[in-house]
This record gives sequence, C-alpha cells and structure tokens, in this order.
Amino acid sequence: MRKAFVWLMGAVLLVSACTSNAASGAYVGGEFGHIIGSAIGGIAGGWRGQHTGSLIGTVGGVVAGAAIGSAIDKSQERKMERVDTRRQSNDRGVNRRHHDDSGFDPQGRGDDRIVFEPQEAPLAIRNAVITETERDGVLVRGEECTVMFEIMNTSDEPVYDVLPFVEDATGNKHVKVSNNLRIESIAPRQGVRYTASILADKKLKNGEIIVRLGVVQDGREVSSQTREFRVPTAKKRL
Repeated sequence: MRKAFVWLMGAVLLVSACTSNAASGAYVGGEFGHIIGSAIGGIAGGWRGQHTGSLIGTVGGVVAGAAIGSAIDKSQERKMERVDTRRQSNDRGVNRRHHDDSGFDPQGRGDDRIVFEPQEAPLAIRNAVITETERDGVLVRGEECTVMFEIMNTSDEPVYDVLPFVEDATGNKHVKVSNNLRIESIAPRQGVRYTASILADKKLKNGEIIVRLGVVQDGREVSSQTREFRVPTAKKRL
C-alpha cells in the first residue's frame, strides 16, 4: 500500500508541474486521506475495507491537497504580478520626473550645455557729440570741451539706477574729466540728455586722447552702447 501511495504522489507531482504549494498540499492531503480512509474502511469492512479505504482516502486527499496548493500558488503568482506592475509603473514615473526639456541627461549621454539667448538692452545711446571751445576738432592747453549724449529707455517699463560715464581711455594725466552723475530712473520710452566736461591743463602735449562714453545699469555696463571718440591734442593752436 505504501508503494501505491508513493507512485500516486509522483504522478500528482508531474501533473502539478512541481509547484511548491501544490506538491506540499498533495503530500499532506494524501497522508491525511490515507489515515482517515484506512480508519473508516477498517471499521466498515475489516482488513479489506481498511486497505480499500486507505487507497480511496489517499487518492482523495492527494487530489484535494494538490488543488488547494495549486490555488495558493496561483494566488501568489497574481499577487507578484501586481507588485511587478506597480514597480514598473513607479519606475516609469521616476523616469518622467527625471526628464526635463532643458536637454539635461542625468546619465551623461547628451550635451548638457545651457544656451542663454542674448537679450536686447533697454538703454540706448543716441546723438553723442564732442565739441571744444574753438570747434576746430583739436583740444589744446587750457581748453575745455563738452561731451553730450542722450540715453533712451526703449522698453515699456521704468529703468532704475542708471550711471552714464565719460572717461579718457588713454589715462592722460593732463586731462581732467568731470565726475559722473547717477540718474535715479528713466521712464518708459523716455530719455535724458547727459553732459560732461573735459578740461586740458597747461602741460598738455601733442598727441591724442580717446574719449570713451557709455552707460552702466544695475552695476553692469551696457557694452553694446559704448562709444569711443579720438580727439587730437596740442600744446597750442597752429
């Protein structure tokens, strides 16, 4: 009888594809079925009834145990599939969160440089002129010349903290430039006229100075609007 039980268990294992819970259920069910069937058969039919009952009980127990174990296996498989699905969904969500339109690639596979488009300066310099006292185009000893230009706000918003500047780019120590004055604000689509003076002392020599003029806004020079003028210098007029 024991051999029959072992053979039957082998057959059930093959049918159940050797899944863990199905095999365990079949084994436990067969054991219980064998014991219970043997006891009931012995009471009802003596020695033959005992053997018949144990065989029937074993078969029934094996089948029932295998079915229960298989059901548990399937339930666990479905649970694992749901977990995998949620994990894949979360992974996709993480990938989406790590993606942006800037071109940045966290894995370093692309060009991560960020290009800033140049913005048009809201300030513009117009009508810049330099005139000396004699209006002959030459700055001589003791002569004063005037630098004049307009600063326009080309935007639709007020511009604050505007600093026009006039300087001698050559650093000639015999030329003095008036102090630069700060402008608090310029209204939208409006402008101001700025004037500075340059005075040559009595030791000025023949040569040339470079008058540089422009504007600084919020501490930064609007370089696109900077202008330079070359002015000849002389000890005296010819």
